[in-house]
Amino acid sequence: MENWQSKAVKSFPELESQITRNQGGLLGLWPDLYAALTAAYRETPINENLIRRIYEYAGWCFRQPEGEGPEGDLSNATAVGLIESLPLDQRVSDDLHRWMSVETFEGCEKLFRYHLTEDEFGKWHAAFVGKKKGVAAPSLF
Repeated sequence: MENWQSKAVKSFPELESQITRNQGGLLGLWPDLYAALTAAYRETPINENLIRRIYEYAGWCFRQPEGEGPEGDLSNATAVGLIESLPLDQRVSDDLHRWMSVETFEGCEKLFRYHLTEDEFGKWHAAFVGKKKGVAAPSLF
């Protein structure tokens, strides 16, 4: 099995120095990747390539079997380090339907609710499901 760090370097060669000097493991890398994600949405046009790579990497992390120790649970590190922050940026949250499946979205409800009120989550969920109906491409995670 490929480790998270070598996979990250392959996925984000432009961030290699941040990835290799990271002392916080995957959980410590996600803030850098989240910052890159939000910056990709601020570009004109948006940086589809980087956005796709971040979501592909998140999907890869989600699919890894649970290992031992703090470095072993990539899915949990991704949930806490990235997923719960997705509602914080309007551009990211408005576009999430293109990348995430309804099943994953609904499975992450508790993570999303960490930053959202009941009403905010309800509106976001309804908008996500409505937009998802118009997406033919497969979700990355």
